[in-house]
Amino acid sequence: MTGGAATALARETVAAYPGVADILRQVHTETGADEATVLLLDRSGRILEQVATIGLDRTLRGARRVPMGRGFAGRVAQTRQPVVIGDVRSSTVINPVLHAHGVQSLLGVPIVDGGELLGVLHVGYSHPHDFGDAETRLLTEYAVALSDVLKHPFIDSAHAAALTLQRSLLPSALSEPEGLALAARYVPAEGTLGGDWYDVFELPGGRLGVVMGDVVGHGLEAAIVMGRLRSALRAYALDHEDPAEVLHRLDRKICHFEPDALATVLFGVSSPPYEEWRFRSAGHYPPLVAAPGRAAEVVDLAPDRLLGLDASAPRRTTTVTVPPDGLLCLFTDGLVERRPGYDDGVVDIIDSNIARLAQALATVDDAEMGCIRALTEVVGDVVAEDDIAVLVAQRTD
Repeated sequence: MTGGAATALARETVAAYPGVADILRQVHTETGADEATVLLLDRSGRILEQVATIGLDRTLRGARRVPMGRGFAGRVAQTRQPVVIGDVRSSTVINPVLHAHGVQSLLGVPIVDGGELLGVLHVGYSHPHDFGDAETRLLTEYAVALSDVLKHPFIDSAHAAALTLQRSLLPSALSEPEGLALAARYVPAEGTLGGDWYDVFELPGGRLGVVMGDVVGHGLEAAIVMGRLRSALRAYALDHEDPAEVLHRLDRKICHFEPDALATVLFGVSSPPYEEWRFRSAGHYPPLVAAPGRAAEVVDLAPDRLLGLDASAPRRTTTVTVPPDGLLCLFTDGLVERRPGYDDGVVDIIDSNIARLAQALATVDDAEMGCIRALTEVVGDVVAEDDIAVLVAQRTD
């Protein structure tokens, strides 16, 4: 394992909390640990997300979201007490990144502000390490310093404003109906943000709607349009059961009220036991279906026109079947599209990455690992030039 000094930071952490990196470097240097990591509690108050790390390379995308009370970091958060693990194993630590880097010993402390839990700070070693009281006190002092930074976010750039708006419109927690497991990721671009979003919502009659969309354009304006489309799509879905009709009405709305906007959207609806899904695509990549014991496949779903071009264009709904324990994966173009090299073609890159995605999905058995493998196997350490959104649903009946 490497103990390199490079800090991997989620883009929103850089924009909103510029002091986190400095404190994490001090922790890494003073403790001599092989890794130092900060996880923050999400808006739902139930999930910890890894947002900054030193010593684990650019592996934030491969980190598992940690539910409160589960695994090492979840235990630290739930008890709000320091926790030491001297023998890291899958039964005590659920983050695959730590396993992959050979971490053997961990010390974690809660980051709190008064009575409010903000997150968890932990350090790890690639060899057996006996943590003393002095190390626990030192890490607790750094956790206090982090709380001072985290409770005073610094957000004044257009990039940060767009990111904040996008984050606020994504589901804070994916409600999982009986018979279906859900996981999702949103990875902001390293450069100018786009208008990617995903959504999951309940509908009348026990139905469930899933959305993957991308507004053409970048920055705050694209994020604002994305918010309007998200709200309008939800409203139309309440009154119309056919996804094609929902997208038709959304197209009329864009053409009339947002004449300069374009967007791709994939919208699907299903009911328990979530075997059959009705999908319609407006210029968006089709989903993939993976089933135990067989290769993942791209759904044969013809993309109709993008939203915002021609509201009179016909739209058709396609039925997609997901077998028991099967995975359904929706994604935006940022996952599979890359700027081509000298000898590469755009189409070749897309086809290759979709094949890589299919292969990654065929090797997992739960929705959360589906997201992790999609990002680590398809994107890896490559700089994200465009936003990436991934949503994985798995039948669990």
